[in-house]
Parts: sequence; C-alpha cells; structure tokens
Amino acid sequence: MLGASPLAIGLGFYEVAITVFLPLEGMSVTNLGALLTTFGLTMVVFSIPFAVLSDRHGRKLIMLAGSVIASFILVVPGVTSDFALLEASAILGGMGEAMYLSTWNAYLADTTSEDSRPATFSLSFVTFTIASGVGSFLPAAFPLLPISLSGAHRLTFLALGAVSLLTPLAVVRWAKDVKPRGSRRGILPRKSLGIITKFSTANMLIALGAGLIIPLIPTWFLLRFNETDVFSGPLIAVSNIAMGLAAVTSPWIANRIGLVKGTVTTQLLSTVFLFVMPLSPTALVAAPLYVVRAMLMNMSSPLADTFLMNMIAEDERATASSFNAVVWRLPNAASTVIGGSMLSSGNLSLPFYLCALLYLISISLFYALFRRVDQSPST
Repeated sequence: MLGASPLAIGLGFYEVAITVFLPLEGMSVTNLGALLTTFGLTMVVFSIPFAVLSDRHGRKLIMLAGSVIASFILVVPGVTSDFALLEASAILGGMGEAMYLSTWNAYLADTTSEDSRPATFSLSFVTFTIASGVGSFLPAAFPLLPISLSGAHRLTFLALGAVSLLTPLAVVRWAKDVKPRGSRRGILPRKSLGIITKFSTANMLIALGAGLIIPLIPTWFLLRFNETDVFSGPLIAVSNIAMGLAAVTSPWIANRIGLVKGTVTTQLLSTVFLFVMPLSPTALVAAPLYVVRAMLMNMSSPLADTFLMNMIAEDERATASSFNAVVWRLPNAASTVIGGSMLSSGNLSLPFYLCALLYLISISLFYALFRRVDQSPST
C-alpha cells in the first residue's frame, strides 16, 4: 500500500490538472471529455484479459507492468498538448490501469483473512486517497513559483512521472508472487457469475451518474465560478484526504450495521449533498458541499469492495474485480462525453440532477438485491 503512494500522487495531480490545464491550453471541453472516454474505454478492452491471466498465473508481474505504463503516461501532458498524442497516451494509460487495478483488490483479498479484510480494504483506500490528495493539492503552490502557470503544470507532470517509478520498484521489492488456489478454466467466472452480475448492475448505474459530472468538477468550477485548478486542485486534495480519513470508520460501520446497510446509508447521504451543490451561489459554498459528498460516497467503497471479495471464489477474484471495473468504466466513460457536452452548452446544473437520480436508482437496486444475502465466500 505504501508502495502504491508515489503513483497515486501522480495520478491525483494528473486527474485534476488535465481537466483545467488542457482547456486553458486551447482544448475544447468536448475533446477533453473524449480524451477521458478513450482512457476509460481502453481500460475496458484490456481489463478482462489481464484479469484472467492474473487468476491463472498470479498477480505480481501484471501489477508491475501496469505501474510502469501508468508512470509513463503522466509525463505526456508535460511535453505536448497535441490531441492525437494525448489520445495515444490515454490508450496506454487505460492499459496500465487495467493491468494494475484489476489485480489490486484480488491481491489484497488473497493475502488477508476474511476477518481482517474490511480493515485491509479500508487501509488501502485511506492510503491511496490521501496520496492522491497530495497530488491534487500541488496546483495551489503554482502562484508561488517564478514561472508561468503553463510552465508549472508541465514541469510538475514531468517530475511526478519520474517519482511515480518508485511504485514499480516497490512492487518488485515488497509484493508477494501470489497465485490463487483453484482450478480456474475459461474466461467467465462461472462459480461467482450470479453475484458479479447483480453487483455490477447496481454499480453500473452509479458509474453512469458519476461520469456526468464527477471527473469534470474542476471544469465545472472553471465555468461556473471562473476558478482554475489553483482553487479546484486544493479542493480535490482536501476531499481526497477527507475521504481517506473518513474511510477509517468503514470497519466500524461494517461491524455495527453490516456491509450492505453501511454501503446504502453512506451513498444516500452523499446524494443529498450532490443534489444541492449546483444551487451554491459561490465557489466557497460549493466547495464544502463537494468535500462532504465525496467523503460520504467514498466511505462506501471499502465496504462494497469487501462485500464483493467475500462473495467471490478465490480463483475468480481478479476477473470479478475486472468485470466490475469494466461495467463501471464503460458507462462512466460514455457519460463523461455527455456531461462535457452539457457543460459546453451552458447546462451547468443538469449533470448534477441526472447524477443524483441515477444514484438513487442504483442504491435502491443494490439494497433490494443484497439485503438478505449471506456474506460468505463462494465455494
């Protein structure tokens, strides 16, 4: 988990900075949405094959290759703002994310017991989100530098690309070469297919709603309040750090009300803050609403991850995680284009309301499907 932090810092900066830096460099918001979509769709295409390989042959090598590729794409905006080259880097970045993240949850599940798993996934979420928050905070320092805003962005992209190479080194040094027990054959996770289908159906609706506005929050602050990432970068950083600290409570929530009720409760509360956010008269009002929304929604992530891994057979965990990621990424990437188009046309509130509606449908479906499910691993 500590070894993942350098890459998480780089990705935290990358995800915030490109949504403001590229429009300031002349890229349209529609093209920005297309760029984010390319990243997501590439991840979808490569996620399943790498997950199957992980379930059959082990996790470490695929994690290593994915972290190297993800480190490489961080430097691309630092050397060019050409749309075609950025599209090519998005394809590579999608591959890297597919390789690294499709094996991560499975690796954590393989190396922990069921009793310690809620705390493990919580700690993973805390570490990654706080590190991402550090990266997101970096634009706040740009006005203090004796160079232009554009130059500060480019220099930081290059520096973080180099620093993030510490993550593949950490994989080599610290990660165990875990190979799952079992006799997995074929592509489909047959033993766990029913659970995966139900879980991913509810998750897909969350992804569809989130894609409309969440990746474009810095762009929304730019269009609505004329705030650059000098403002939105620290905001994302604060929200990530708050999310990480809030996730410490996830094991306590799981023990008190269970994984399913805990997931539903935190997501519902988050949706309330999302709904009122576009009504904010100023950026200083919208910012704390966003932070609380992010805290509550992402407190559910360790709970949901633990729930899914508990229900999945050991030799199908990477594939299950990957299927879930695919079902998340595909609608999330597609709806980002739609959200970008809405913002470009001046509809600055509609993406929030559509997102909230889809969240409510997903939360209701998840509770209906799993409120009586026995949370024991598949056999």
